[in-house]
Amino acid sequence: MAIIIFLVSLSPFNEANFVPLPIRSISVLSNPAGIGIETGAELFFTYHPKIINSGLTLGNLGLGISREGTNIIYEIGAGVKLPGAFSIGYARQFGDTTENTIGLICVINQYVRFGYKTNLATKKFTHTGAGVRIGGGIITIAGELIYEGIEDFTDFIFGFIINPSQGVKINFISDPKWNWHTGVELGTSKLKLSALYSYKTRKFSGGVILSAQDF
Repeated sequence: MAIIIFLVSLSPFNEANFVPLPIRSISVLSNPAGIGIETGAELFFTYHPKIINSGLTLGNLGLGISREGTNIIYEIGAGVKLPGAFSIGYARQFGDTTENTIGLICVINQYVRFGYKTNLATKKFTHTGAGVRIGGGIITIAGELIYEGIEDFTDFIFGFIINPSQGVKINFISDPKWNWHTGVELGTSKLKLSALYSYKTRKFSGGVILSAQDF
């Protein structure tokens, strides 16, 4: 079910759409390994015309909820930063579906990151991705390979995040068929607001992040 949510409703916060990139709250419903990176108290909320997602992190613990119509999925997870480059995480989803997920993020340095997520089931889904920062960190380029075992299909997504100035991000994400999404994110030291336009549906999604820590 997690992969279905991902394909139907991309996050307006682009880091949540690629398994190598999320940290703190947007790691909930994305990659639990990110909960263990720069831990703290943080809350996010995103709205899509079909799906509402929300998540909270407190230290190494994450809680989330996703609602699509009458279907509700809850998630509880945790992430830990290991010595060196790796962070690991585990999440359990329950409600209208049940799923156990493990995630991994490898931060090689401030410019290169790798990520991986899979479920603990016979019919597996996997997300394998990488992110690279260029231009002195102003531009982040990311790609991710997605495999879904229930329907037995493979997909690929790619995108970028441009950070032209403090508190401003320009987001883009697409698949090879150019079903693209683009948007902008604005933020202060503890607040982020984001909006994303989807070309295929001609609809907008939006979100907010509130953090006890400075971004």
